[in-house]
Amino acid sequence: MLLKEAILNYKNYEDTEDVLHTIYAKRINGRFQSISDAVVLELTTEEMEMNLKEIANLKCPDYEYFLEMYILQDFYNDLEQIDEYKSNEKKVERIIYYAEFDA
Repeated sequence: MLLKEAILNYKNYEDTEDVLHTIYAKRINGRFQSISDAVVLELTTEEMEMNLKEIANLKCPDYEYFLEMYILQDFYNDLEQIDEYKSNEKKVERIIYYAEFDA
């Protein structure tokens, strides 16, 4: 799937006490982009204690940690309240920027 699809389908993922969803993506020219390949991994609480690079190496080589789904969900909901981010494309761009530079 594309990174933008993983972001826009955020409502399809619900964490539980035992499973947390995390996005891993491939960089294009050194950056995450909306068209980057992405996967959403279901990680156990034990796996979440592992090094993020180690998880990527085991479960999705060539991908890098992008963001936990619960963080994305909270951030996306906040963006929906801001007029500047009414379009899905603007929200996706802002979330990618956040994951790349602020997270």
